[in-house]
Amino acid sequence: MTETTLPCTGIRVLDLSRVLAGPFAGAILADLGADVIHVEHPDQIDETRRWPPVKGEYSGANTALNHSKRSIALDLGTDAGRALLLRLAAGADVLIENFRHGGMDRLGLGRAELTRANPGLIHCSVRAHPTGTRDERLPGYEATMQAYSGVMSLTGEPDGDPVRCGPSVLDLSTGMASAVAVLAALRQRDRTGEGSYVEPALLRSAVNLMNFQIASYSLGGSVPQRYGSGHISLVPYGTFHTRTGPILLAASNDRLFARLWSVLDRGRGEAAPWPTLAERVANRHAVNARLAVLAAEWDRDALSAALEEQGVPSAPVQTLPELLEDRSLAEAGVVDPMVLPDGTDLLLPGPIFGGDLPRRTRSLAPRLGEHTAEVLRDFGLTAEEVEHMADGGALPGFR
Repeated sequence: MTETTLPCTGIRVLDLSRVLAGPFAGAILADLGADVIHVEHPDQIDETRRWPPVKGEYSGANTALNHSKRSIALDLGTDAGRALLLRLAAGADVLIENFRHGGMDRLGLGRAELTRANPGLIHCSVRAHPTGTRDERLPGYEATMQAYSGVMSLTGEPDGDPVRCGPSVLDLSTGMASAVAVLAALRQRDRTGEGSYVEPALLRSAVNLMNFQIASYSLGGSVPQRYGSGHISLVPYGTFHTRTGPILLAASNDRLFARLWSVLDRGRGEAAPWPTLAERVANRHAVNARLAVLAAEWDRDALSAALEEQGVPSAPVQTLPELLEDRSLAEAGVVDPMVLPDGTDLLLPGPIFGGDLPRRTRSLAPRLGEHTAEVLRDFGLTAEEVEHMADGGALPGFR
């Protein structure tokens, strides 16, 4: 597959964002073939460059989020730097940023200025709190937004404290939403010739992740509770401990429960108690306690195999090392092996899409300012203009 046949070939993206949501959106677009240019200042670099572990110039986090991009070092605190960004915006298709509310306006780089520079530009502003909400001016981070949104109130054991979801689900889902919004805006531009302002936000993502809980609460008035790995409407549904590790059981209907019972009963001939879902939900604790005793008689992998043979939804609760032992993941593109310049192996998540949609061959995350001269040349700046910008302080460390 050549680079010219990728879905987003020819699309230029200025990525001014840092940390997770915005950079992940840029990485998705890069996988689709867009020319994504990460814009940073040496004194305000994307902090994921320093997140351990770091090997030489590469951190795992930064490479996962900024692979396949180019890098330019630019000082937006100078008049020359702001003028240069508007020049770049004039030749770009998309600009992604996650400045605090009003931050771009204070720099003189708000929607009005960007539209004057390029009426066809797609401006993607990644927020914590959406514009128009009570707390639109507040900053937000993954953990604080999980707490604020109510996601944490639904996560954890019923008799324990609310807990943060392990993966950064709001940042990463907001990154996906950002990429979808950008692609939709590009399609809209194909029809109208006009650019768009799109504003994905962590709070929007949180609300959508709680979609049926919100709808059910509004309809019935019952406040959703924490159920650990369980489910409010389905029993059995959750983790159970075997002799060799936990397993997730999801025998969510009567037919599957009968099959589950036939496996756990080990031929003792006892009829399945609580044969209907209504009975199991009403006797949730008794059902789970009985199944816990039976599951504890098994080795995890043996139980998993027996349930798989009977078509009962279940899965061993694997650790990350256990998951990555599966070599078929790389063969299917679910993970993407890469090699650092010193020969160190690095494993990244693969693209979020599969099938026959083409994707680019990835490159490592760029060094800060690695492509400054190249990018400016590609955007049509002459050597004299570049020197003038450097003299004005726009290009720190360029000479």
